[in-house]
Amino acid sequence: MEGGYSTVEVPADSSLAPALDIYAKVLAHPQLQAWFASKGLEVSTLTLHRDSVSGYVYRDGVRTAVTFSTTDSSGWGQASVRLRSIRDVLDPADKGLPYLLAGESWVPHSLVLQAFGLQLPVFTEDQDELMASLRTSGLVMPAQQYQQLSTSLERVRQSVGDLDERAFLADQLESAVKDLPDDTPYDWSTHLAQLSVSTPLAAGDEVAQARLKRFSESPAVQALITDLIWPGQPFRVSEGRFEHKTPGGEWIDLTASISGATELDTEFRQLVSLSQDQGNALYSVPYCDVRQYLENKGLGSPRTAGETRNVVQWLRAATLPPVPSLGNYAALMARDWTPGQLTSDDKAILKAKADQRFGGEAPRGLYDLDELTVQALQANPTEALETLLNGPDALAFGEELARDLKWMDSPLPKAVSQQLVLAALALHADTEAPGQPGVIAGYNVYQPANMGRSFSEVRRDVEKHLQERGLDPKLAVLVAHIGLAQAAPEFLVRDVPPSIRVGTPAWVELRLGAAMADRIAPGTSRGMTEEQVSELTTLAPTSEAQASLMQLHAMKLLLDWAVLNGVIPAPIDGEHPPEALKSASEAFFKQREEVNTALSAVTAMPDRKAMAIQELLKVFPDDTASQLEAMTVMIADSDVRRNMSVSEPRTRSLVETYMTGDLTPGKWVLTHDMPQSAIRPRTSPYQRSPEVTAPQEKRNALDARIRKLPTLDTMLQTAVNEHRQSLQTVYTARLKLMFSELSLEDRQMLELGTVQLYGIRGETGLPPATETAADRAAARGRQGTLLRAELGGKVNYYEVFANGSIVKRTDLPEKLKLGNASNGRTNPLGLEGAYVIAFTGGFSLGVDYEAYAKGTEAKPDSTSRVIVGKLGGPLAGRSLAAGEALETYVPDTYASSKTHSIASRIAELNFYEADDAMVARAKGSLPLEKQREALGAEKAILLGLVPFVGAYQEFATGNIGKGLFSLGLDLVGLALGAGGRARALIRAGRSITHNPLGGPLRKLGSAVHPLAPKVAWAKPVESFSDRAFNFIKASALFASAAMNPADGYGQLVNAGLKGLLKLPLLASGATRLGKAAPHLISVEEKLRSFWLAGAWDSKAPTASAGSPGVSQGVPVSAQRHGGDWYAINPKTNQPFGTPLRDFSLDA
Repeated sequence: MEGGYSTVEVPADSSLAPALDIYAKVLAHPQLQAWFASKGLEVSTLTLHRDSVSGYVYRDGVRTAVTFSTTDSSGWGQASVRLRSIRDVLDPADKGLPYLLAGESWVPHSLVLQAFGLQLPVFTEDQDELMASLRTSGLVMPAQQYQQLSTSLERVRQSVGDLDERAFLADQLESAVKDLPDDTPYDWSTHLAQLSVSTPLAAGDEVAQARLKRFSESPAVQALITDLIWPGQPFRVSEGRFEHKTPGGEWIDLTASISGATELDTEFRQLVSLSQDQGNALYSVPYCDVRQYLENKGLGSPRTAGETRNVVQWLRAATLPPVPSLGNYAALMARDWTPGQLTSDDKAILKAKADQRFGGEAPRGLYDLDELTVQALQANPTEALETLLNGPDALAFGEELARDLKWMDSPLPKAVSQQLVLAALALHADTEAPGQPGVIAGYNVYQPANMGRSFSEVRRDVEKHLQERGLDPKLAVLVAHIGLAQAAPEFLVRDVPPSIRVGTPAWVELRLGAAMADRIAPGTSRGMTEEQVSELTTLAPTSEAQASLMQLHAMKLLLDWAVLNGVIPAPIDGEHPPEALKSASEAFFKQREEVNTALSAVTAMPDRKAMAIQELLKVFPDDTASQLEAMTVMIADSDVRRNMSVSEPRTRSLVETYMTGDLTPGKWVLTHDMPQSAIRPRTSPYQRSPEVTAPQEKRNALDARIRKLPTLDTMLQTAVNEHRQSLQTVYTARLKLMFSELSLEDRQMLELGTVQLYGIRGETGLPPATETAADRAAARGRQGTLLRAELGGKVNYYEVFANGSIVKRTDLPEKLKLGNASNGRTNPLGLEGAYVIAFTGGFSLGVDYEAYAKGTEAKPDSTSRVIVGKLGGPLAGRSLAAGEALETYVPDTYASSKTHSIASRIAELNFYEADDAMVARAKGSLPLEKQREALGAEKAILLGLVPFVGAYQEFATGNIGKGLFSLGLDLVGLALGAGGRARALIRAGRSITHNPLGGPLRKLGSAVHPLAPKVAWAKPVESFSDRAFNFIKASALFASAAMNPADGYGQLVNAGLKGLLKLPLLASGATRLGKAAPHLISVEEKLRSFWLAGAWDSKAPTASAGSPGVSQGVPVSAQRHGGDWYAINPKTNQPFGTPLRDFSLDA
């Protein structure tokens, strides 16, 4: 340091060397090396941070600095998963780690100082003081620091080994069941698990193993199984059974043989109890089977090929991305107080300080905030908030707040300072922060009025609401962002497609995925993309306990969806009755089933040529399609050929001739069946063609084939009709969903008011005498329908377009002029001067006719001369039932018979493509522009329905129809194969490419592959997005709540209904909730372990050295400092947080 060097050499025998060795080995992993190579990075220039990696690449011959983050689409989030744990050990302050080769030992000063527990110098005086200390005492790692480092490294080895095990096991399981049907039984308890040496299961529990060995070798047991013993073969306890291995490798069940002896049965039950912590298996020798390993990891015990494939998906899911900077915005303000959180007295102090600084006549705000505009804050609130909280002004304010609160830590950690400022901002807006789920300072995010609105629209409303409560517009943006992180975290998920709106099933799945991620590590979903979050819900539960856990988290989400959609009324006093869940679940799955059924029923657009080839193959069974396309026929009769017009071809394509309807018996012969002289071309225009007649037997043979062919036009028309009917069904469903996304006022108007539909037609410009029905049909605006709704004397118009948009109009006349008028235009070319030609004209109306005719975006303030006609009669509205009030009435628009009547009438009477145009498109004779219009409308239907199908829904037979599958190919320009998820189609502006390393969740099977059929690979079990919301049948959760009230399930269900479920920590008295909470806590902790790559520790927190007592009604261990009691942090065994002003010692 005195010489000005920034690096120092770490000796090979130092305490830090093992950590650097692990770091270098992880960097050398093939997956990481492949990623570095794919980006062209110079590894010697790399600097690795918590959330990013920076270095240099050569681009077009220029050396350029680049940075990739864990939250971008580069794949760094997944590639760096093995680096996270060792990086956190070596560089907790995130100063940056260099790239190290194996054996390299020169590292930055900051790395060494952190490893030895020394404070990093900030100012010159700090550095001088540090150097003086080093001269005097040298660099010695304290024993406690060494122990902590050793423990951390052991956890790193386990984490990396766990990830390697998953990859190996996923390949092993996948290859074993590759070609097996889903229902094929498969016993994984007979397969050895290949474990890394650092995995606890590899060594097993030696004491338990010895106990089982003594039990199995005891004379009492041996006497009972004497005829079933194979010397030298091991015993095991597996899923409650006592088993013995045969020389052939099979395991035989001996449980019945020992269950009759009371003493043996008691000892055996104790062994079963010991096996539960080892994956429900215990061996008399060091051994671990695959089923045991999976059970221990929380992945259940797969017993079929289908369940095995589900486990493979979990193993390939890898881990969640790291929690973004600042972590959980409400880390100090949980709804239920626990040690280390702010008390109500603490919040009052923060509230007063925040109001003093941010409110009043002369608010100070934050210094760095003055340089930002409201628009800049709205564009990227996450980055802006992070920048502000890292600024000196905010950090100083945080330290000031800590002094007022008498915070224990000194010096104050930066993270605590930032969390205190976050808490102050939230409390400045709302004294009760954090509020109930979905509520920000009294604003209900999930109110029915927000149904169908975009996330940005709702966010702007929240900001406006906060401004009305007195917040500065800039602070309102930040506080809205902080509030949404706690109340509605799905609003902070990145890259959410605009078509995912509040109240859609895709929104519910997004909420579920965000809840799943944030339950594992609060704040995680904020750094994830919509795709990553939604893909979590495509996983299927591996156990009933997992399903129950997700149902508890999904209850409030489903109820909010039902209230938004008018399925159930808003709760009274914030609580829904349990039976509301069944109603909500039935409506949710009915909507999903109707959409899926409509999509699955869509047939592909008929193609005349394809149909012709298909029928010809039936009569030419020995030929292929390509051979048929190459075949030609010629006029068989020489006299006919001679007398034909020069423009008429004598030889034609076989397929084309059939397509045009000219392939009739007695007229043709296959060209290759004619004598060669008849088909030899003339060498001179004066040369006479030989008069050769086709052989009669060849003509007869072809005629026999032709007579078996059906009339192609009739078949085509039938296929087109079926295609049209299927599209009308889909169009009806899409229209219903469009209406359900209207504002609450508009949905009330449609349901309660009288509705009249109108079609719009343009002027043909033809005289009435010559104008035909075809002319009028050609001018009809099929891409839009005008809807008039009248309720209580108020009239609204809605332009309903096939492209998926509905435009509300309040500026059109209350009564429309219907029909046409006789108009005229001047013709200056008459023989006797100018004269007027009469034609059928329309009336001027404030609509954009081009939008109705071509499906273009409607231009505001447009006026067109159009002819308006009614589409059927008026549709009467329903009356409010007794006890219903318009102010609180929320219609169930999608399920409404009125909505269905409106949508069906539009689909039937004003379908976006005329019958003859669809036939022409099938024949391939429709003009290109018209083809594009029709295809555009069909694409709009597809895109509009995608947010309403499950995130797991794939393009495959039985899932999404082949017709819309072909649209998907055209839409994204590539083949979304049998594993391609439908949701990918609405992720506009994002490349849909296959990344061999995947995203932070490896896309969970959503990568794009060439179109290929799956072999025996069906969806084995319900995914979370189905199972979590399915309360139609009595689930195990409710059965347990009803049959075992002492287990505590009833309390958990009630908390889930309110959206306040928070399973207590194992150390905080979970036994008060009976058996339910510890059981589900174990499931949740195993999920946390799995997704955080080894972050779970099954052992209870270290016993505290503090004095036991109670604070805020919660058992606490505390120590007295400076006259105040402080809670003991169970992770560090040190006092932390604010004083426990109401602490009382246990008697």
